[in-house]
Amino acid sequence: MSGKARFRAGAAAVAFAVLLAIAGTAIAGGVTPTLLSPNHKHIAPGHIRLVVNVPLKPNSHGVFVAISPKKDLDKAGHLKDCGAKRCDFVGPTHWKGSKYSYVAKFDFPGYWAVTPGKYYWQAHYYTVGDTAVYWSKIGSFVVK
Repeated sequence: MSGKARFRAGAAAVAFAVLLAIAGTAIAGGVTPTLLSPNHKHIAPGHIRLVVNVPLKPNSHGVFVAISPKKDLDKAGHLKDCGAKRCDFVGPTHWKGSKYSYVAKFDFPGYWAVTPGKYYWQAHYYTVGDTAVYWSKIGSFVVK
């Protein structure tokens, strides 16, 4: 194979890899969960309902939401498990259609749903028959 032919084959391989990466990003964008409510809102304290849209059928008990008063991120850009007060990691349940919901169950002092402040939240899920984890963007809400 001549030098020109090798160059063309290499360039074609690089172009194909770039196209695959772009297509993969576009496809992944259609399967990521979306934070619906109370995203970017000020809400009254109490039994707050978190609502997430999950576009593909998740594994049973495969939808999770992390809640934190700090926007500390891990190496992958996801909310860190802060392990401190006012943090939570919950499993919403199927609500209707492709929506999953979690209603804050507690009202003790210091619990995120009744303690004023800004909170960050992020959802992720595992689909049936897939090993990938799909993450939402990080959202926020303010408990008045």
